[in-house]
Amino acid sequence: MKKYIGILTLGLLVGGYQQVQAQYSRHYFNQHEVAVSVKAGMLQNYGSLPSQISSDLKFNTAIGLQYDYYLSRQWSLGIGAQYAMYTTDFTGSNLTGQSEEIDSDNQKFIFSYDGKTFKEQWKVNQVNIPLTVQYVGEAETAIYVRTGVQFSLMMSSKPTVTWNNLQTSGYFPAYNLLLDEALLYAGFGFQEKVEHKPDLELKDRWAWIAEVGVKHNISENQNLYVGLYFDLGLNNQKPSINETKERILVYKPELDNALEYNSIQESSKAVFKNYSFGIQLRYAIGL
Repeated sequence: MKKYIGILTLGLLVGGYQQVQAQYSRHYFNQHEVAVSVKAGMLQNYGSLPSQISSDLKFNTAIGLQYDYYLSRQWSLGIGAQYAMYTTDFTGSNLTGQSEEIDSDNQKFIFSYDGKTFKEQWKVNQVNIPLTVQYVGEAETAIYVRTGVQFSLMMSSKPTVTWNNLQTSGYFPAYNLLLDEALLYAGFGFQEKVEHKPDLELKDRWAWIAEVGVKHNISENQNLYVGLYFDLGLNNQKPSINETKERILVYKPELDNALEYNSIQESSKAVFKNYSFGIQLRYAIGL
C-alpha cells in the first residue's frame, strides 16, 4: 500500500512540476542578447553640388557587435559598435573655366582651363554606434523591425583630387599673345594626369537608421537575423575650413606653384551628406 501511495505521490509531484514549468516557460525569456553582424550595400551622396559635378553610387561594408536588452519577449533596446568602410566619388567631364588674372610681372591676362575628366575621391573609415529599439515576433521564424539613431566617429577621411587631360592657358590681350605650351612653372600647358591631396577631414556623422527582416531560431538561444537596412545621414559633414574656395582650379601668381587644385567641399555652398541601403546579417545568442 505504501508503495502505491509513494508512486502516486511521485506522479503528482512530477505532473505538478511539469505544469508549473509549462506556465513559467510562457513568461520566461532571455533578457540579454549579444550578436555579431555584417552588412553590405550601396552608398550615395546627396545635397548641393557644383554644376557639372555628380556623385557616384558606391559599395560600402561594415562589421560589428550588437547588444540588446529585452524589456519583453518582443521589445528590446540595443546598442552596438561597427567598423565601416566606404569610398565616395564626385566626378565631372569636360570642365572648363575662365577668369581675369594678374601674373607675377603685374601683367593682366585671361586664364582658361579645360579638363577632360575630374574626380574627387573620399576614402572613409568610421566607427558606428547605433542606438536602437527593436520589435520581433515570437514565432520560430518571425518578422522583426529595428529603428533608431546612429553616431559615426570619423577614423580616417582623406580626399584625393585628380584631373586627366588638363589644358591651361593664358591670353594676354595687350600683346595678343596666347601661352598654352610647356610653361607649367607659370601655370600654362598640358598635363595628362595631375593629382592633389587637400588637407581636409570630414566632421562626425549623425544618421537615422532602420532595418526590417526575418528572425529565425536556429537552436536554443541562438537566432539568425536577415534583413534590409536603410541609413540616412542627417548632418552636413563638410570639413571645417578657414577660407572658402569657390573654384576647383585657381591661378596664383607664384612661379613653380601657379595652379591650386581645390576640393568641391571647400565651397561655401558645399554639402556632404549620404544615404545607404543593403543587406545585414546578424548571428545572436541569448543569455
